[in-house]
Amino acid sequence: MEKYSLTRPRMGIYKVFDLKNYSFLYSIPDTNVQEIKISPGIMLLIYDRTPSYVPLKILSIEDGKPLKLFKHLLHRGKKIDFIEQFNEKLLVKQEDENLQILDVRSSELIEISIEKFMTPSAFIFLYENNLFLTFRNRTVAVWNFRGELVTSFEDHLLWHQDCSTNNIYITTDQDLIISYCKSDAAADDGTASSIGSI
Repeated sequence: MEKYSLTRPRMGIYKVFDLKNYSFLYSIPDTNVQEIKISPGIMLLIYDRTPSYVPLKILSIEDGKPLKLFKHLLHRGKKIDFIEQFNEKLLVKQEDENLQILDVRSSELIEISIEKFMTPSAFIFLYENNLFLTFRNRTVAVWNFRGELVTSFEDHLLWHQDCSTNNIYITTDQDLIISYCKSDAAADDGTASSIGSI
């Protein structure tokens, strides 16, 4: 499914390869890159943060050419819970702060209050539907990129407390989620701990 492979040898130089024939495509000579995120068509480079912002660069995945370089402002002294990329949308969450959804092309910023959106343990992006799933404390929620909760699953209590997306299956059409859940008969005190449902 992935078209490109990214490796990081010593000296802070990232190399991108084509997975069809394993040919070398280009290198990214950046020493202060903390993390790289890949979405269809683009690559996001996340650099070491300063006290008040995090430098970001968007590259074309095809040839590595820079498309945009910008600084995302941060609250001083608060750790970054996550920075995630979905196409042109950037999701940034700091501890005890609102979720920010930034459109990197238009610079439009949407915030979801911390009362509505708490830091999840995992994400799954639904590229076909332009939505994303969040997993937190055995629960699943579906969000859109306007910051709206699309749905939550009242009867979908995941088996494991700290969910890994490896335990979740999303169909190709992205219209069904299949996971192992606690059944109504399963008690938290361990008396029926082996009972679950799909």
